[in-house]
Amino acid sequence: MTSESAIVHFVDDDPAAREALLQLARSVGFTAYAYTSGEEFLDQVQSSQPACVVLDIRLPGISGLEVLRRINQAGIPLIVIFLSAHADVPTTVQAMKLGAFELFQKPCNTTRLIEAIRQALEKVQQTFEKHLRRQEANQLLHDLSHEEMKVLELMFLGRTNQEIADRLQLSLRTVQFRRSSIFRKTNVESKAHLFDMLFDAGWSPTPQSNRVEEATQQNQNG
Repeated sequence: MTSESAIVHFVDDDPAAREALLQLARSVGFTAYAYTSGEEFLDQVQSSQPACVVLDIRLPGISGLEVLRRINQAGIPLIVIFLSAHADVPTTVQAMKLGAFELFQKPCNTTRLIEAIRQALEKVQQTFEKHLRRQEANQLLHDLSHEEMKVLELMFLGRTNQEIADRLQLSLRTVQFRRSSIFRKTNVESKAHLFDMLFDAGWSPTPQSNRVEEATQQNQNG
């Protein structure tokens, strides 16, 4: 990850703490922004940009925990680290249940904080890139008909054209036609290329297709 893509947000109502955190982050090459409240942060943060946010727990207005809840609900690509002087055991447990990456007590070791931010940024970038690949795959598959999706799912499960024809009670020619249509609509030249794209995006057949495949294999084995 380059410094330009390493974005850190700090939410703290203490001006001195905000300034110190900004200087710390920028000294190691991060692009850093600061906010005085959870509401200000949520109003200004870009929902399509992966980043790390370092949150105080006690804030004017909504709490840091509520900010994390709203991040989760909105699906914003952010990883949260809490930095607070008011982190008791119940609060810590709640923060971790909500998906906080780490929690530090003020004052904290700045080296450990920067390392946690680096790890959080690497994780959120990987997650975001996978999300983008999944969106790209879904877009490519968007134009496939329901019947073509059935053929694709069985292809993905390793079935031959003849096995797909038997499974779907179609002619072999119809399966071949739908297979060619899949390649044309997704703009790929080979099954290997198509499957590489789908694997990379984390795409998988519908649960129903998997159940049908498992039931068929059990019948064959039985």
